[in-house]
Amino acid sequence: MAIKVIIDTDIGEDIDDILVTAFALQSPEFEVMGITTVDGDTQARSRIARRVTAAFGKPGVPVAAGYVGSMPRGGREIAPGVAVTQGEVAPDETGLPPASELWADELIARAAAEHPGEVYVVTIGSMTNVGQALVRFPEAREKLRGVVTNGGAFGRGETQIGWNLRYDPVAAAVVACSGVEWVLLPENAMRFAGLREQEVARLQEAGLPTTDLLAEAIRLWRQNKPDATKWPHLSDLNVFAYLMGGWLEVEHGRAIVTIAPDRLAELAVEHDPAGPHLLGGELAKERAGELKDLFMERILRPPAR
Repeated sequence: MAIKVIIDTDIGEDIDDILVTAFALQSPEFEVMGITTVDGDTQARSRIARRVTAAFGKPGVPVAAGYVGSMPRGGREIAPGVAVTQGEVAPDETGLPPASELWADELIARAAAEHPGEVYVVTIGSMTNVGQALVRFPEAREKLRGVVTNGGAFGRGETQIGWNLRYDPVAAAVVACSGVEWVLLPENAMRFAGLREQEVARLQEAGLPTTDLLAEAIRLWRQNKPDATKWPHLSDLNVFAYLMGGWLEVEHGRAIVTIAPDRLAELAVEHDPAGPHLLGGELAKERAGELKDLFMERILRPPAR
């Protein structure tokens, strides 16, 4: 059976979110139960996500906007001047499926209640939405199958807190202490799986509405994000690689998020056979190439209608 997932994302910021969301929608291994957007202009992120679901033949996937700021308050009001790099792919509601009437944490809790023990939340952005869901709807702690997170840098002799944990360390700590199965994967797991010139050219030349959308997102990312890398990366693909099985190795351990009074946060990772968390490793270069080939094969396929 397909694995039920909710994709919790800051889509529209870095390029990998839109690419791997498309991959999940194109993959028979996954049933995308919903997409929740987090951090900053979550309404603009919602429009981008709905443009993707419509383009890939899944307009019925609910997309719920989420919290614009970190816990404990979170906030739902968009700060003035907050923008997303790929916002021009969906600047308004024209032609888009309607947004979910639920808020992000409500969608997460409802999906967990309707499918107890089956739904994973994959967090490829700030962890605020899932943190709020576990606090506001504590019954979700017993209902979720697990949380799979791209966050942190660890496994090669150095441990650093990653961006997705750093943006909201309180939410990360809530998940770590919640009792929900938490799989923490290093941000560098996919460092050998970035797209190169030939893959970008294949997207640009494929001529599908789906690949045209992704090519336009790549162009806008390069144009509007000052620290964009030379070629698109697939860092967030690690969460789906783990769930597909056979790609990333994990071992039991403990991930500890500590927060100083000035809200600076640190991550400690302990490998322990009795630990409550699962800690992932890095994908070997040869296997990364195989995974990238699978990614391209699915992205270049016309979506089922």
